[in-house]
Amino acid sequence: MAAKTFIFIGLIILGGGLVWGYLTIDYINNSAKTEARVKKVLKRHRSITPVFEFTVKGKTYEFEGTNTSPDAYELNDKETVYYNPADPNDNRTGAFMNLWFMPLFLTGFGTIFAAAGLGTLLFSGKKNPPFTINRQV
Repeated sequence: MAAKTFIFIGLIILGGGLVWGYLTIDYINNSAKTEARVKKVLKRHRSITPVFEFTVKGKTYEFEGTNTSPDAYELNDKETVYYNPADPNDNRTGAFMNLWFMPLFLTGFGTIFAAAGLGTLLFSGKKNPPFTINRQV
């Protein structure tokens, strides 16, 4: 019973990772791409939040990136940004961690989880003779 649960949960996680990856690819394919610069860096406890700025058709847009390690960005650093041409406020940085970490993590974790359940299901059916000790009295 536990093996089937592992397979089921693993397939759900795997499916979530695949859907997330598909949505990321779809977003990138339907987005415009530009370069943003780090306008300022907000220092937080053990992390920083970069504030990016980019220009589309003469209008400047600004957004906060995700929290990251203190040495990841400095003022005026450049970063690729994908944005919705109809609404540039709908944007994402092109950093690997921002775009691909979660889809790859979920897909990998779901695969391992489902494989563990499948392996348990396949190999638990083999009957091993019980271990007995023959004692002579």
